[in-house]
Amino acid sequence: MKNADSGAVNGKPDKLWSKDYISLMAANFLLYFAECLLLTVLPVYLKQNGAGDFQIGIVAAVFYITSMFMRTLTSKVSARIGRKVLLLLAMFVFACSMVGYYLFAGLAMILILRLVQGLGFGASTTLYGSTVASTISNERMGEGMGFFGLGISVAYVLGPCLGAAAVSQTYFQWVFLLAAMLVLLSMLLTCFIKADHFEQSAENPTKDTHWLSDVVEPKVIFESVFILLLGLLMGACDTYVVLYAKQMNITNIFLYFIMTTVAEMSTRIFSGKLYDRKGMNILVIPGTIIGLLSCIAAAHATNLFMLCIFALLYGASIGMIFPVMEASAMKKVSPERRIAANATFYNFLDIGSGMGPLLFGALAQSTGYSNAFSLSGLIFVAMLAIIFFRGIMNRQKRYGNN
Repeated sequence: MKNADSGAVNGKPDKLWSKDYISLMAANFLLYFAECLLLTVLPVYLKQNGAGDFQIGIVAAVFYITSMFMRTLTSKVSARIGRKVLLLLAMFVFACSMVGYYLFAGLAMILILRLVQGLGFGASTTLYGSTVASTISNERMGEGMGFFGLGISVAYVLGPCLGAAAVSQTYFQWVFLLAAMLVLLSMLLTCFIKADHFEQSAENPTKDTHWLSDVVEPKVIFESVFILLLGLLMGACDTYVVLYAKQMNITNIFLYFIMTTVAEMSTRIFSGKLYDRKGMNILVIPGTIIGLLSCIAAAHATNLFMLCIFALLYGASIGMIFPVMEASAMKKVSPERRIAANATFYNFLDIGSGMGPLLFGALAQSTGYSNAFSLSGLIFVAMLAIIFFRGIMNRQKRYGNN
């Protein structure tokens, strides 16, 4: 039987769109769709039940903290009980927490539910990301991970839009039940995926290692630091772009989110395949420069048109950088280390996404939104510097080996 990580056979590229790959992509989309429904619904639901802004922030923070914590444990726990068992258990916990929102409206109970939900989400997303990599050959890893991420991009558009429509009609309970049904459907799809995609390579069994190796995979530090820097801007934009638009009296802000997603999806379609053929720099360097231009466009935005230009540049930058870094991380490690690698990658992203609003907020408060976006361009300058010095180090290693 041909291994998922083997190369092309008889000069022909390995099949990408297998039944299991499509099932994993659909299951992951449904999971993210369910979570994205809550992004606009849960804060309003809490507000209507008497929660203050600070309390709403605590509920949001608890989810991300427990999600990151669970990712660090996923490798060890899955080695003991099996990846598929842990994934289905995590999904069941996630679905039950959705039903809990339907049954309970108190702040304390919702805080507990969100804490539990973070555990389920952290384990599920880590396992989906590492498992789908086992269905893709190394030669098509960039293309495969790029298309896999498209589902997440779509979820981040459809979820908040549907959630916002439900909020306007106060259909909170129906949203919670719909989200639970989506997760259960995701579980059903997962049940039919071949078990061998979840198992570790028999040739490289997991050994007892220091606990730190499950928290951080050293081989993917470059990709993780790079995505942490990108996460700084992603977190800042997610938090402040609407406030920035309101300050300038810009309406129809939903067009910004549509443009961002269209640009990201469009670049994801070709970036993965181009990475497989030409390598990382042909995408990451232009993507970083485009990201720098997006910050300049945001700083000079005075109307909806300029804000949409910013959205297109920003989305294109994410679509060119994110799937390449994720695919590179998956290719660097052996199959049994992909859970740890995926956990490292996404934990660094969450750290950046969490720090971004804090740093940007401090800058905006002291210098204004426009200057804060200008200074955010330094993130991409730092990225270019990292690429430059990494290139020098790689050349020195090659010359040293020769």
